[in-house]
Amino acid sequence: MPDRVSLAELSSAGLTLRPAEAAAIVQEICRQHGRGELRGIPSAHVVRLTSDGRVVAEGPISPDQPPVARAAQLLSDLLPRFDAPGPYRVAGGLRLIVARALGTIDLPPFVSLEEFTAALDRFAARDLAAAARSIFRAWECSREPPSVTISDVRRARRATGLSLEDISSASGISVALLRDLEWGDLRHWRNDEDGRGRIARYARASGLDEQLVLSVVEPLIAEAAAAPPDEGIAASAALVPAGPQMMVPAIAPPVRRRRTPLSAWSLAVASVVLLAIALTSALWRPEPPVPVQPPPAVPAIDRPTPPAAPVQAVRPSARSVKKAGPRRAPAKKTPFLKRELFRIVIR
Repeated sequence: MPDRVSLAELSSAGLTLRPAEAAAIVQEICRQHGRGELRGIPSAHVVRLTSDGRVVAEGPISPDQPPVARAAQLLSDLLPRFDAPGPYRVAGGLRLIVARALGTIDLPPFVSLEEFTAALDRFAARDLAAAARSIFRAWECSREPPSVTISDVRRARRATGLSLEDISSASGISVALLRDLEWGDLRHWRNDEDGRGRIARYARASGLDEQLVLSVVEPLIAEAAAAPPDEGIAASAALVPAGPQMMVPAIAPPVRRRRTPLSAWSLAVASVVLLAIALTSALWRPEPPVPVQPPPAVPAIDRPTPPAAPVQAVRPSARSVKKAGPRRAPAKKTPFLKRELFRIVIR
């Protein structure tokens, strides 16, 4: 198990350093160069992080290039890209320091490597050892192969397009055993060479890696062989009644409807209205009727009676007397049964 990793290997593994971590690493390299431990500023392929949090340089180092420009180039190689997400976004001040050390902007360059190192103080991580250990652990986790399960084996077989019937005819293993294998039920598989040979034939027929399939299936077979037999299966099967069973519909209990706040308010308002009506009817008394006085009698006015006109006697004329004549009594109708014609017919 390696106890150190180079900065180039971190980049190849897809691990990105945070700006504070990159600045702290370059700052430590500059300090080692100032103490005389390094002949020059190394490249990213030479700088390594150890498991205990140290920064070391192992490999050829060229002392010909200016140390300030070389350190600035190393920091530029370690910093994240301009489109990096929030935690990996580089501050503008740190970009400005790199550009000033490389001479890409119109600013006075750093006089010495110590001045460049001091300019990185406010951007570097405070605890370099802890940061280096965290980076090394992240690299170790990225190197560990992902654990493969029996479900992954089943999905890989399905991805080949082969059915269990095809694999059964090619390997000589029954479809039922193959189905148990892919679903992890290995109670019927033998824990010996014959069982391992069947697994190898399954892997070859499926187009999968034999060693990988064996590494996944063999521990499951050993676990199934070491487990005690399940005696509760037969007992539970014996408790199941045989023959058709009558289905009785279950009566669901009545569900009480919960009162909503609106219905509660409506009930309260109705109660208040009814109470107000009851109090009004209890306290209200009808007023007695007011007697109606007849209007005062108007005294009659005595008016003089006009004199009566003289009555003249009118003689009836002869024509009116003759026309009126004496009145005759109306003739009485004879009943039908008393008529002469009816009598004749009856006789």
